[in-house]
Amino acid sequence: MGGLLDDELVMMDIEKGKYFSLNKVATHIWDLLKKPHTIPELCELLLSEYDVDPETCKKEVTVLLNEMDKLGLVTKQ
Repeated sequence: MGGLLDDELVMMDIEKGKYFSLNKVATHIWDLLKKPHTIPELCELLLSEYDVDPETCKKEVTVLLNEMDKLGLVTKQ
């Protein structure tokens, strides 16, 4: 279950009773993950839209995806 609130995505894990809030960039990454992407593919898409250097992009995307994986929001393939 989820909804948008001022460019942020708020999701709820009903089974665990936890809420998750994603900022604008994380929400955009979530939307991109409707199709499977590697981290380099995600960064390529993000670098064309945001003013960020490639190394920072890779680092932050990796951290976000690892956190989403821990929370059970995404799975690694």
